[in-house]
Amino acid sequence: MTTRSTGDGVTDDALDVDALVDDLFALPLEQFVVARTAAAKRIKASGDAVGAERVGRLTKPTVAAWVVNQVARERPDDVAALVSLGDELRDATADRTRLRTLDRLRRERVERVVGEVRDAGEIAGRAVSGTAVDRLAETLTAAVMDPDAGALVRAGRLSQALQHVGFGIVDEGGEPADVVELRARTGAVTDGGGTADGDEEPPADAEEDAEAAAEREVEESAAEVDRLEAERDDADARAREAGDAVGQVEDELARVEDELARLADEREALRARLSDARNAESAAREALDAVDERLDAAEERAAAARKARRAARRR
Repeated sequence: MTTRSTGDGVTDDALDVDALVDDLFALPLEQFVVARTAAAKRIKASGDAVGAERVGRLTKPTVAAWVVNQVARERPDDVAALVSLGDELRDATADRTRLRTLDRLRRERVERVVGEVRDAGEIAGRAVSGTAVDRLAETLTAAVMDPDAGALVRAGRLSQALQHVGFGIVDEGGEPADVVELRARTGAVTDGGGTADGDEEPPADAEEDAEAAAEREVEESAAEVDRLEAERDDADARAREAGDAVGQVEDELARVEDELARLADEREALRARLSDARNAESAAREALDAVDERLDAAEERAAAARKARRAARRR
């Protein structure tokens, strides 16, 4: 935050909008929408309605654009060297040999940056898909081929990845990308070191009024996209939570099923032991009955013997 002194000696605290914008594009992707809304409110509360509107209009980056933005932050020297190489290519249009040399150098430098990101498999803690890596290569190439695209990439404030085609720069949807207007919207640094935000008076003629109306339509549709993106983020968070809950229940079910299987095996083993025990009991009882019969016979013989002994003694 900076402090300006007014003419009556009262100080007015003003937020550094450009720094806030830079912070937004450096955040984890899922935090962008909420942080953008909070930043716009802070700026508006500070009295800067224009700055608040500018921040509120910022579009959440796609995954590929976010990857490019993080590369620009983590590897500023590599990106600056690529952009500078573009200047050399444009200066060497009449020298075919030098053009071939510079173009080979462009491919090597792009592949080095892209290859290291591909090998790492992540950037700023987020996994990077093969598609995002391809978009990174296309965007870095666009930064070499077009100076305005280069300024956007260096600023690390892309909302969509870029691609250089025969007629200019297009976005991920294949639509022509007005990189000059994008620089103005995001405040990307110009070649002279300032920002692309101008202080021109609003257009007055009918043609410019129509352009302003079209711009308002773009802003309104962008706001709708942002609202739906926020809604999607919420739905995605709920889906992830539900997915986690499903995973927990599935794990618990698997544990219970494993326990049931173990108990079923144990039940079968106990049933087998019970059958063996019953067979052993039956055999023991048969043996007991046989012994009882033999005991009864022995006792009868003993009684007869005692009786015979008594009779013999009386004689």
